[in-house]
Amino acid sequence: MNFDKFIGQLSKDWEWLSFVTRYCAGRNIDRPLCEDFMWWALAAAALVVVIVAWWILGKIAKVYESWKHRRMLAKIADAETMNKYRWSGHDLPDALTSSDQRAAKSRKPEKS
Repeated sequence: MNFDKFIGQLSKDWEWLSFVTRYCAGRNIDRPLCEDFMWWALAAAALVVVIVAWWILGKIAKVYESWKHRRMLAKIADAETMNKYRWSGHDLPDALTSSDQRAAKSRKPEKS
């Protein structure tokens, strides 16, 4: 395909479209040519509206899913479940009670 011919044809189509638009924008809206043009223009406008609505709903759905995920992660367990996993006393994995910390501190030799 020749690029120059393609641009030339595109230019002619644009001129025809602008002529029909100006012709139908006047008092010739009831002509058969303008009725066909009007339906094609309405279909194109509806397509643009559908694409924009699809894009907006996609953005809203993405934000909603993110919010729902954060909300799910922020749920707090009930008291019974929390008591099931609570550490107490000397069975803490890496932590010492305050009295054990003081005792361990007093056992360490001081550096001079």
